[in-house]
Formats: sequence, structure tokens, C-alpha cells
Amino acid sequence: MVFEDLQPKLVWEIFEDVFTKTPRESKKEDKIREKLKSWVPERAKSLGMEIEVIEDEVGNILIKKGPTKGEESTQSLLLQGHMDMVCETDRPDGFDFDNSPIPIRIQDNGEWVDADGTTLGADNGIGTSLGLALMLDPEVKHGPLELLITVDEETGLVGAFALEPEKMGIESKLMVNIDSESLGVITIGSAGGGDTDLVKKLKLNEVTGEATFYDLIVSGLFGGHSGVDIGKHRANANKLVARILSNIVAEMNVHLCNWNGGSKHNAITREATAKFAVETGKAGAAEELLERVRTELTAYYNELEPDIQITWEKSKTEPAFPLEESKKIIQSINIIPHGPIRFSPNVDGLVETSNNVAVVKTEGSEFSVLLSTRSSVDSELESFRQGIANLAQLSGWDVTKKSAYPGWNPEPKSPFLSFVRKHFEEITGREVKVEAIHAGLECGIIGSKIPGIQMVSIGPKMENAHTPDERLRIIDVEILYNVLKLLVENLSNLKRLVLR
Repeated sequence: MVFEDLQPKLVWEIFEDVFTKTPRESKKEDKIREKLKSWVPERAKSLGMEIEVIEDEVGNILIKKGPTKGEESTQSLLLQGHMDMVCETDRPDGFDFDNSPIPIRIQDNGEWVDADGTTLGADNGIGTSLGLALMLDPEVKHGPLELLITVDEETGLVGAFALEPEKMGIESKLMVNIDSESLGVITIGSAGGGDTDLVKKLKLNEVTGEATFYDLIVSGLFGGHSGVDIGKHRANANKLVARILSNIVAEMNVHLCNWNGGSKHNAITREATAKFAVETGKAGAAEELLERVRTELTAYYNELEPDIQITWEKSKTEPAFPLEESKKIIQSINIIPHGPIRFSPNVDGLVETSNNVAVVKTEGSEFSVLLSTRSSVDSELESFRQGIANLAQLSGWDVTKKSAYPGWNPEPKSPFLSFVRKHFEEITGREVKVEAIHAGLECGIIGSKIPGIQMVSIGPKMENAHTPDERLRIIDVEILYNVLKLLVENLSNLKRLVLR
């Protein structure tokens, strides 16, 4: 075991043996689901515990455990995380996420764990590992516990949307979501969001006349989470390709052959490629424009994106989209906003509404763009999405607005929040920050399905989620586990604490 010397031992054992060794890309969770359904009862049986594992029709897993002796009157607590992960790699030869364990490692500094050239999957493998460890730890006294592990969170909160709490047997009215990424912070609200598909079904034609073809590549960007990192001024490779090509199309005809960038709706695109052609007689002018825009971009992103690479090379002839459609595609993607659209007028520094030009894809003669929009105000979310739809329709795109998920409205006076905050600060010895975030959490959806539930979200420190630079701070895992233990061991005091 790579993590055998890390504490708490049970948490790290579960994370390594169950989650990092079992493939679990979003929409491909069959193996991790089967692992949970077999491993959890076996471990519980070996410890003399009675645990019930329930699976619903969509693949969500609910694990239920009764109270320990003397805690029968304590109210039930729901712990919650998700089983899937974002699979990204920067290895030159790729990585087989469908069959290979994550190449986990402890960084040389001894402070962090990460993976060698891939995402780590601590989002949300470590959260679910913390929840499982709490249920299986024979030294922890607790009331009734439930652990909900949802399916396919990363590509659209699919499991949360399909959840039927009563049918599944969820009884708790208190919930701790363990999918946050900053220790010492309690999240009590999050943004809602919705995806929009833009599609053009066109014809590819041979380019007539003398033409020079180019492969344009933008790479080396940080990328990141399109909620947590959207306000950090990171570049989006799709938008840089659009900016470069729009400068060329303003001066000459451009035949667009293909364009591909991004694969996840909730990740800022790190790399994008486009193949295009110009008249051979204007190739020199096109290369001058390429060089000029590259100089502008590398100068602007010198500190923000120190590893940015913008390259091009001449390439072989390929069929292309019609000139007018090529122009519309390039200009419309260039004009679609990316990044923060508006900041909250009530909370300093909080992004209220944002848009991510997440995926640009060419499949044969079909060209598509996936946009992911977030907002903490539902009406602003829909207003922006409708504006983008109107803009796209003017350029001939077929537009599909996918169902939006609700935001999670903060309840700063929640008794449960006060209880969690008190015990969190008892463990850390310092004041805990309470905040709302721009990222999407399942809490908004789950809360809408369980009237009256009180919720918080907490987690250990993670950085660069959804990228191969994802890493998890080791000491935070032990601290958070101690917080969770203190919460469940003192939950019987919640009503008495509230009455004070």
C-alpha cells in the first residue's frame, strides 16, 4: 500500500483499496458500484456490524447503520458524497482509466498526495472514504447513520436528480456533504447551473483552388474546475483558438476543417486543436497574424499561464466546412463569453454568474459546442442562457438547453450549522469560515427533495481538481475525520445546544 503509513489508517485504506484501484469515470461506475456492494458488507461482517446496502434504479448507493448502544434516541445523520471522478491525463501516451488503477503517490514534500500524470480522484473519493470509515470505525459511538453515495455527479448531477429519498429509505433531516475542498470552511450555499448544446449539421467539401492547411494547437494551460477556478483569470483553450482564428477570418477567407477542445462540462479547457486552410497566396499574411496574436497572448498570460504553448504547422489537405459556416462558427465561439459574467452585489468576491465554453467537438460533418453556465440566482442563470441561445440561433446553431439544477440557498441561522461550527472550531482551535460558493453541489437538489433538511458541506484541502495537477493535503484528512467523529459522538446534544 502506498498510503499504509498515513493516518487515519482506515480512511486511507478505503481510499486506496476501494476508490483508487477501481475505475470510476463518470457514466462508467459499474465497477465501483459492485465493489462497494461487496466490500462494505464483507468488512462490516468481519467487524461484527450490521450494515444495509441499498441501490436504486439509477445506481445511487445508500448505506445504513443503526445506532451504537446508548445512542438509540439520537437523531439520524446523513453523510453524502459521490462515487464518480473526472478522468484527465497529461501523459503523452494517454492513460487507460477504464482498466488501470490511479497511479497514486505521496509527494516528496510529504505534505500532499497526488497522481502521476492523472487526476487523483480525491474529488470525491476521499469524501466517501471518510464517510465509510466513520460507519466502520468500531471506536466511534453514534446514532443512526446513513451514507448516500450518488452516481454521475460530475457530468450533470445525474444521481441527485434521479434520487427518490422516501423510496430509497432515507430518514435523516440533517446532512453533511463531504465534497468541499477547503479545510476550515463550512459551505452553506452553492450555485445552480445548466448546460447548453449548440449543434450544426453541415457538409464537408474539398477545398478548391490553391490552399495551405494548418494545424493550430493551444496547450499547457492550467485548466481547472469551472466553478471553483472560474474567477482565477485562467485561459480557456477553446476561447484562445477562437480569438486566433477570428483575427485571421477578419482579414481573409478561412476554411475550417475541424476543431476539438475539452471533454468535461465542469472543467476549463486545457488544450484545443483546430485544422484550417487559407488561400496559399495569403499564407504568409496568415502566419504573420498567427505570430502577432501568439505574442499578444503569451505576453498577457505570462504570469497567469506560464506554460502556455501556441503552435502551428502546415498539414495535409482535408475536407472543410463551407466558407460562410466556417466564419459563423469561429465568430460565434469568439463572441460567446467565458469566465465570470457578474459578481455578487451582496458577497464580496463571490462570482454570481459565469459561463464555461467547455467542449468544442467535430464528429464527421457535425460541429458542436457545449456551454456550462452557473449562477447563484436562478433567474439570472436562465436569463443568460436564453441570451446565449438567441445569439447562437442568429448564427444558425441548433440550440438545446438542458435541464438546470437548482442552487442551494444559504441558511446562516440553521441550528445544525451552529452545532457543526462549534465542534469544527473545537478540533481546529481557530475560527471557521462560513461561506457560499460558485461551484455546484448536490445539496441544492437533495435539499429540494427532503423538505426541512438542514445541510452543511465540508472537506479537506484539495487543489486543482479536475486536472492532472489535483492534489490532497494529508494532514487535513485526519483533522476532518476528527471533526466528523466529534459531530456524530455529540449529535445527541444538538437539541440541548439549540435550546441554549
